[in-house]
Amino acid sequence: MLKQRVITAILLASVFAGTILFADHQWVVTLFALVMFAAAYELLLLTLKPGHWTAVIGALMFALLYWVFNQSVDVGLSYYQSFSGVLVWVFISGFLLLYRFSGKWPLSVRFIMLLLSISLLWISGQGLAFIHGHFQQGGWIVLYLLTLVWVADIGAYFSGRKFGKHKLAPGISPGKTWEGVAGGMVLNVLWVLIVFWLSNGWGLEIWQFILVGLATTAISVVGDLYESILKREAKVKDSGKLLPGHGGVLDRIDSLIAATPVFLTGLYMAGAV
Repeated sequence: MLKQRVITAILLASVFAGTILFADHQWVVTLFALVMFAAAYELLLLTLKPGHWTAVIGALMFALLYWVFNQSVDVGLSYYQSFSGVLVWVFISGFLLLYRFSGKWPLSVRFIMLLLSISLLWISGQGLAFIHGHFQQGGWIVLYLLTLVWVADIGAYFSGRKFGKHKLAPGISPGKTWEGVAGGMVLNVLWVLIVFWLSNGWGLEIWQFILVGLATTAISVVGDLYESILKREAKVKDSGKLLPGHGGVLDRIDSLIAATPVFLTGLYMAGAV
């Protein structure tokens, strides 16, 4: 299982890194649109649970809208969307503390969760497209954002397996521990310092660079737990089966959906935009 997981991760990382760093912006937006399609499809099946082709059509419409509107993203719109995303994720952090498993959400609640999730997916996707197209080194900054999530996941996985004793959210995701979160944060601090040394922080002071990195890492855990709630209520282990060893697309980008608006808002507050 671990071998399959590692192989899939290497292939995905290679495709994304190569495209983000070397492809034209329109091709990068197209890649993001494909991810939006797969993620929206899985969200529809997790919440409203329509038929296969209904979910495909709905996800395709969402992805096409994303592709059209992200050829050029306005600076002001990007700011307000990212800041709104941060507020919503803070609200979700509080919701996690109050959540109790139901297993029988009515249609109205599932519809609300779909709208909320799709909105957060849109905000994250627009944020990624904006970063890539706006900054001179946008590809490297997007890649750095992705690695913040990846490194945190790696640190949490191995430290959780080795030292994990205290459950983070047993009613949501029994496998996650506080020790795992701590391991992910520590490893990411080292990674943030390495990237700052290599990039000179892209104009940010070192304390700003560290704070943005830590805030991004912390909220990524909330994104992971939020998706776990959707899966738990849908009574499924994974959001899909597209990625061998990893489950669905949402299982790979749930943390990124939460991390992107926090990261971009941090760049705005630091005066980098």
